[in-house]
Amino acid sequence: MSTKLLKNLHLINPCSEPAFIENAFVEISGDTIESVGKTLPAGDFDEIHDLGGKVALPGMINAHHHLYSSLAIGMPLPKKNPANFVEKLTEVWWKMDLALDPDSTKACFEAGLLDSLKAGTTTVIDHHCSPSYIEGSLSLLADTGEKMGLNISLAFEITDRNGEEKFEASLNENLKALEKYSDSLHVHPTVGMHASFTLSDESLKKIHDAVSAMDSWGIHIHVSEDMADENNAKDRGYGSVLERLNQFDLINKNSLIIHGLHIKESDVNLIGEKNAMFVHNPSSNANNRVGMTPNLNLDELASGLGTDGMQANMLREGKEGMLIRSSHLSGGASSSDYMQLLFENNPEIASKLFGRKIGRIMPGYQADFAIYDYLPRTPINESTVFGHVFFGLSELPSDVITRGEFRIKDRHLLIHSEKEIKANAVTQAEKLWSHF
Repeated sequence: MSTKLLKNLHLINPCSEPAFIENAFVEISGDTIESVGKTLPAGDFDEIHDLGGKVALPGMINAHHHLYSSLAIGMPLPKKNPANFVEKLTEVWWKMDLALDPDSTKACFEAGLLDSLKAGTTTVIDHHCSPSYIEGSLSLLADTGEKMGLNISLAFEITDRNGEEKFEASLNENLKALEKYSDSLHVHPTVGMHASFTLSDESLKKIHDAVSAMDSWGIHIHVSEDMADENNAKDRGYGSVLERLNQFDLINKNSLIIHGLHIKESDVNLIGEKNAMFVHNPSSNANNRVGMTPNLNLDELASGLGTDGMQANMLREGKEGMLIRSSHLSGGASSSDYMQLLFENNPEIASKLFGRKIGRIMPGYQADFAIYDYLPRTPINESTVFGHVFFGLSELPSDVITRGEFRIKDRHLLIHSEKEIKANAVTQAEKLWSHF
């Protein structure tokens, strides 16, 4: 097992003790951090890397992403301007995901994971949908993540909206992934479901009956992103979306509950009782004009932070979330702690899913780093970490390490041709957009 030494590195380790170590040494064995400190570790090393005073953060985690939207930047506007959230789905996103084929899906995965890696995001919890290309799509995502060196949690969106045949195929794709990747270190499978309002009671029962036979499973589902979801559940005779899902015994400790903008206090209690994971997506919520997750929900549920496909940069997401929240507060009212969401809660979610320590620069954790060529104009210490993270580290990292290996070095991608990935993305985007 190869050993590495990183030296002359300033470590920012938010929500940990200590939160800042100047001129640190980091010892890495294989893909795991062995030691961190100001004293040179004893012994010989296969590689020694002098980082020249650069600043390092833990590799970041995106707790909810849609890589299939990676080619949407610049996409033509819909012919009909969506009047509400459901129309935005039908006129934009459900047309785009239906148009995805194997080639465009691969381009989405490569471009989206490249963007993630370049932004210092080293673990992606993804929720995929390509109704015209179902079988094998999750294996393609897993393989792409492996080539790029990222941790990937994957799921295929199950929905009724594309007919029974595609419902069954989507369910089977999730089940095959559960079997195939159950023992993987770097791939974690979940059961993807779109949302309650696009699934009948019969479909929910089918999903439960299928997954309950598996040794370990959890759902990954959008909940109460818009009031249309809640209203649909009530029209079906349920008190809420979460009460409906719970009726079919689909919520457990491995479940990812996404958005939850309009849930009620009893729903918050239910998520807590089930020890499920809750993920906030502020920039997407703002873009879709669907509302804002209450502070109380975020604080009580120790929520994670995701981008919902809007972007790959988690530092930007944290800053934007904080500012969006603050814009709705007055006087000295406090916002939720977005530093905690990003650097404490997200690592807890990822570590829980993957069954190993992820998301901190500490011994025993996977060796994932986002390293910045950052020359601060004010001192960095434990009391100033917040300001430097959200307002100082505005550029992309110069170096990224995942699993103990450099994937980006001095802004150069070592594992693939960035030009080829981008050129293919342009080609596939033009083809994809022709459907609009």
